[in-house]
Amino acid sequence: MIGRVIVAATAIAAGALITPTPALASAYPPLGKKTLSHSYSTGYCFTSKQLKKSLVVRLSGRVRYQRNAYKFNKNIRVRFHDPTLINPKVDVKVATKCGKGAKKATVSRTRLDQRWYDWKCNRKVGITIGVDHEKQWGVSVYTTKRCGSTTAADRATTYGRGSHYEQFNSGAPVKWHWGSDGKGIDKGGKICLNADAGVTAYIGNTSDTVNRPVSVCVPASYA
Repeated sequence: MIGRVIVAATAIAAGALITPTPALASAYPPLGKKTLSHSYSTGYCFTSKQLKKSLVVRLSGRVRYQRNAYKFNKNIRVRFHDPTLINPKVDVKVATKCGKGAKKATVSRTRLDQRWYDWKCNRKVGITIGVDHEKQWGVSVYTTKRCGSTTAADRATTYGRGSHYEQFNSGAPVKWHWGSDGKGIDKGGKICLNADAGVTAYIGNTSDTVNRPVSVCVPASYA
């Protein structure tokens, strides 16, 4: 399910993170490759003056990646590569307002969209999409304000009348292939995903759309 209204994104660094060699031998990571993962959860609240409703948007899931530690010039070099987005979920609740005292509200229907980009919008980064049985994930080229045309994986879902909507993607991991060229991530110690998150809500024949960038960072762990 592919959409234009953005919910998502994210994107991951085009390169490998090479960390400084720890000063103490006890701080060295175990040699070899290891698969690690960390969860994330972030979101925002948007109030539509046109619909007189608020949309509480929450993005959650896990980022899985490979940690490789190996000997290099009598020291140890560490690289983090091939990050994979696991079960990226979108949760949207309709409310009377944002913040304390908000009450549940209802809209006629909604459209939830996810779009995940390469972190630096590097066009050379290959994306492998794990597609679920309904083939709802797709890969296309989109234009963004941040970096022009870039490859992205995205999904969109339309729902009927309600007050709480959840879009799961448990059978469709998104994997970015990077790390073999030895290039570094700008912000050492973390693997970051940049997303555009958006929802379109309807009441009768009136609709309103929110679209906001969201950043997600998980630790690049030695463990």
